[in-house]
Amino acid sequence: MARARVSMVALWLFGCVQAHDLDAPAHDGSGSSPADGQGSAGSGGGSDDACQAQMDAALDGLPDDFACFGLFKDMKSKDVSKGMRAYTPAELLWSDGAEKHRWIYLPKGEKIDASDPKEWVFPVGTTLFKEFKVDGKRVETRVYRKLEDHWANATYRWNDDESGAVRMRGGDLDDVELAGYPYHLPTGRECDQCHNGRRDRILGFESVALGLPGAMGVTLASLVEDDLIEPAPDLTEFEIGDDGTGKAAEALGWLHINCGVSCHNGNGDAEAYSSGLRLRLDPAELDGRAATEFDQLTTTVGVHAKTLRWADQVRIDPGSPDTSLLYKLASFRGGGKNDQMPPIASHIIDPEHTPAIYDWIKAMDGSGSSGGQIGGVQ
Repeated sequence: MARARVSMVALWLFGCVQAHDLDAPAHDGSGSSPADGQGSAGSGGGSDDACQAQMDAALDGLPDDFACFGLFKDMKSKDVSKGMRAYTPAELLWSDGAEKHRWIYLPKGEKIDASDPKEWVFPVGTTLFKEFKVDGKRVETRVYRKLEDHWANATYRWNDDESGAVRMRGGDLDDVELAGYPYHLPTGRECDQCHNGRRDRILGFESVALGLPGAMGVTLASLVEDDLIEPAPDLTEFEIGDDGTGKAAEALGWLHINCGVSCHNGNGDAEAYSSGLRLRLDPAELDGRAATEFDQLTTTVGVHAKTLRWADQVRIDPGSPDTSLLYKLASFRGGGKNDQMPPIASHIIDPEHTPAIYDWIKAMDGSGSSGGQIGGVQ
């Protein structure tokens, strides 16, 4: 165990060195001591010694003080450090309307391994940040960092004046409300429920989400242009083809990011792998071809649910959204986590995309969206 912790800390310091090379300090080296683990307002972070002590004390090598990551070169102004790349996926995970901002740090000189376009592998030291705001105020920032043999993740809660953030273990917040409910900070286990569905754990920073129209900041095309990915894909701008309804693209994109990249895919570690429901888009099929043979249709249209709880339910009943399990789960909140979609971190339905799923299913004819029977009882 001691040797493992030394290795993690050494790896973290390696990442800090890379960050310094890109003017993205893991801490500012000023010698100032963080107050209550939150760093001093106006500085880039706590001292080297303070951050090192926090990493030494943590089993996973992640600090208690968010400033130690160096996302912001100045914690007061929130100026983002050089080398931290902002991105917005084309398709967004529904989180009850919370405002979100995202950044990725890729170690200098390293590239993403895209040998499998559906399962990117990131270089050691890669760090991703996802910031959540409610009513314009920072509430939390989630961090994923790749260590030598695994990913470490943590959630950081911002203080009232947003001068700093400290690591939290998850739970409901009494002083922040979202969609009429106490804001929930995820536990590590809750994060793993979704992130275990990817070989290399990262969800929104992936081929489809960065290659579809609407992606901003870092995109699939910019990764190729900046020589940050290899092998470079032949196609960098994707198009979700139609299935005969004229309404498939929006629905399939939403299902991909809210259900497919995390749980309903062919990764054996995915939470819902055993269900046989496959809702992740395949980048190789996003060249505008007809969507009739996509997994999202062949495992849903006319297909009965495999789990005992929903065994009498048809996943998609063509032409009838109200008797289609996928629509019912997307348009319902309450009960247990398996009674709604997405299953966690949502108390209200997505007001934009849930109607799009309804309209898509409604536009299907009675035998399947392409005019022929698709799917069957599994």
